[in-house]
Amino acid sequence: MITTITLNAAIDQVYELDCLAVGNTNRVVNKRQQGGGKGVNVARVITALGGHACVSGFVGGLNGEKIEMLLKEEKLHAEFVHIAQESRICLTVINKQTGEMTELLEQGPIVQAKEWQQMLTWIEQQAEQSDYFVLSGSLPKGLPAKTYATIIERLKKKGIRVVLDTSAEALFEGVQAIPYAIKPNEEELAQLLGKVIESEQDLIQAGERLRALGIEHICFSLGAKGALFINEFGVFRVDAPKIEVVNTVGSGDSFLGGLTYKLAQGATYSEAYKWAVACGSANASEKDIAKVHLHVVEDFVQKLKITKIK
Repeated sequence: MITTITLNAAIDQVYELDCLAVGNTNRVVNKRQQGGGKGVNVARVITALGGHACVSGFVGGLNGEKIEMLLKEEKLHAEFVHIAQESRICLTVINKQTGEMTELLEQGPIVQAKEWQQMLTWIEQQAEQSDYFVLSGSLPKGLPAKTYATIIERLKKKGIRVVLDTSAEALFEGVQAIPYAIKPNEEELAQLLGKVIESEQDLIQAGERLRALGIEHICFSLGAKGALFINEFGVFRVDAPKIEVVNTVGSGDSFLGGLTYKLAQGATYSEAYKWAVACGSANASEKDIAKVHLHVVEDFVQKLKITKIK
C-alpha cells in the first residue's frame, strides 16, 4: 500500500467564469468541489490507476467533515487525525476567455503539539502496512520546519521509501533527511540551493548535487516540455505528449502519483518516469483536479520516449 500524508488538507473549489473582471462583480458559470491537498491528489491518481492508497493528514471543523465526506463519495480510503481548528478552503478561478487560472489559498489551521503527536503515532502504526509514503504540500501553522524530516527519519528506519514534495524551509530540512525521491520546481530549487536556475544546465547541476546526497530520484516536471530525471545512472528526459491544455492544477500531483504507483509496483525507473509524465499530461487535459483515466495514461505511455542526455 502507498500512504499519502497531507498535513494541510483542504476543500478544493473551482469557479469557472466567462471572463474575470477584477474589481467588478463576477458571476460563476460552473462550480466544482472536492476534498483536496497535494497528498490527496496523489492518492486520487494512484487509485484511478488501480493502486491501493491511504490518505491521511489533519482535518478539523465543518470543512474537515466536508473533506471526509467528499473523499468517501469518491471511495478514497482516508484516515485523518482530527484537530480543533478549521480546515482550509483553496479556491481556483478559471477565466474561460483567456484560460488563465488564479489560485486563492488559505493558510489553514494551527496544529497543536498533542495533535502532532497523534499524527506521529498514527504514522508509526501505518508504517506496518505501507511500503511507500508520499509527503506532500505545505506545513500548517504550529508545526516546525523539520516536520517532514522527522517523518522521513522514522520511516527510513523501518525500510520505507519516502517521496517528498514540498517547498521553502520544509523542503530544505526534508532534503537533509535524504528521502527516496523529490520533485522540486525551479522556484523551490532556487530557494533550496540559494541560486537562480537560469538554464537547463543549471537545473541538471542542481539535481546532481541533490543526487550526490543520496536521494535516489530527482524529478523536475517542466510542464509542456516534459520532465528531467536524475538517478544513479544519469540524466534522462521524457518529452510531454501533445495535448490541448484544459487545467494544469493538480498536474504536479498527478505526475507524482504516476511515478510512485509504478515504482511501488517494481517497474523500471524508465517506465516509472514515463508514467509520471503521462499522468501529469492526462490531468492537464481534464477540467477536474487530479483527474486521470487509465486508458488515456496507457495511450500516452506507449507514445513517450525516454532519452539519456548525460
